[in-house]
Amino acid sequence: MRVAQHRKPPSGFTDPAFARIGELAHLFAGLVFPANRQPSAEAGMRRAMSVLRIGEPGALLRAIETPGDARNAVLAELTVGESYFFRDAAQLDILTTEILPARVETCGPARPLRLWSAGCASGEEPYTLAIMLREQRWPHPARILGTDIARPRLSAAHRGRYTRWALRGVSDERIARWFSRSGSYYDLEAGVRAPVEFRELNLVVDDYASAERGPDGYDLVLCRNVMIYFDLPTVARIATGLLASLAPDGWLVLGASDPPLAHLVECEVVVTPAGVAYRRADRTGGATRLHAPLARLELASHPDPASEPVHWLERLDAPPLRSAPSPADSATQSLWDFQDTSAAGLCSDAIATPGVAVGDELSRPVAAPERSSITPNDEVLATYARADYPAAERLAAAALVGATDADALRIWIIYVRAVANQGRLNEAGELCTRALDLFPLATELHYLHATLLGEAGWFGDVAAAARRAIYLDRRFVMGHLLLGDALARTSDIPGARLAFENVVHLLANVDAASPVLAADGVPAARLRQIAELRLRSLTAGGRA
Repeated sequence: MRVAQHRKPPSGFTDPAFARIGELAHLFAGLVFPANRQPSAEAGMRRAMSVLRIGEPGALLRAIETPGDARNAVLAELTVGESYFFRDAAQLDILTTEILPARVETCGPARPLRLWSAGCASGEEPYTLAIMLREQRWPHPARILGTDIARPRLSAAHRGRYTRWALRGVSDERIARWFSRSGSYYDLEAGVRAPVEFRELNLVVDDYASAERGPDGYDLVLCRNVMIYFDLPTVARIATGLLASLAPDGWLVLGASDPPLAHLVECEVVVTPAGVAYRRADRTGGATRLHAPLARLELASHPDPASEPVHWLERLDAPPLRSAPSPADSATQSLWDFQDTSAAGLCSDAIATPGVAVGDELSRPVAAPERSSITPNDEVLATYARADYPAAERLAAAALVGATDADALRIWIIYVRAVANQGRLNEAGELCTRALDLFPLATELHYLHATLLGEAGWFGDVAAAARRAIYLDRRFVMGHLLLGDALARTSDIPGARLAFENVVHLLANVDAASPVLAADGVPAARLRQIAELRLRSLTAGGRA
């Protein structure tokens, strides 16, 4: 299909071609982009340009007019393909304690259990179902289908290889039981993958109600956080198909953010402690009742701090400075906040220094790097510094197209921060994982990964990620500070004290006003005060 002319773009798009791509995405996949989502949609289109090595929006528009890799890449970037294992524990509790056992009572053990994860991203959700069945020692046959519109995500699902971000909140014991570690990746056990099948499926245009369900229909369809991309007529059409794909007594479960179906389609609405679920309106039997209270599974547990290995880089070669002046009690700035309330933002000085080699002198000051000559990403830096995070996100995505490796790393860092500062932490985590695949030795990316894990409350994982950053740069002040906070929150007080002492030692001879790598403009003197205050709190018997 050729495009005869471009329409005037809405205010959120910077080029008419991006507006037209949005229109085609609606035609192809039902996606809608209201004004508040247009900047992030354009950022996704620019990411696709970078992947496809396309230099200008008009070329991307021409490339997606016919089916193929370009269209797949754009659709993948326009939908958040980020998920993680054991997401939404409350819903999973109900599946395990109520819905799945009831299916055996209804259908008997001979009929295979049929489960469908619609919009499965990279396979985390269907594989979670497979793990749950194994952990419940499910005695009957089961078939699990995962479908998604994006081929790249399905390829990743077939591989069954994941980063630690996809396993955030999952206990070390559970990971060790079902995954084998290969470097920074985790490979899912073949036995868990065996009952799971993946297919490409477009919920808007494909006739899945008959083609996918088979003769008996599905016992359970999960379609969580997918309907948020569609307008209400499209939601009604998809919901009708999903309900039709159910077995007569099957269940449809949506995400908490998805629009309610009660006023859009004919269905039975079931209110559960974890939200609303749906059943076919034409099923036989009385109204559904779930038992209460529900038993809770231990879906997310944190490792025992004592089980955390102590990395040799926690202790610096030179003795830490122990006699420092007491800081003012007001020095309590939280280093967990992404939002920089001073609006100073991430200055270029704070991100331009590469990691210092492990063998460098530890007493050498953390000096401010020299400014590079003016580059195209200076606008990205300046926009981020103004705290205009949507614009910084859009500019960073554009700047990645054709960027050199040296520039690309700086841009990726701002990109991740800009998305996180808009509250989209899951998407920021996925972007950080992508960037780490490209730059596995980037100290600040490992630090950002650790900080995102901290926002989610998984401090054992924060400590591991902070240690990786310190391994790359023993003098990385923010890594030691973050490690100390994480260890204090997991009750490893000796380890936390050592980390904060290292911060004080590293900053002992640094000019008070000097910027520090990844500190978002917080000067060295302030960081030292924070570390000293943490030490005082630990000495007094509290936590940092």
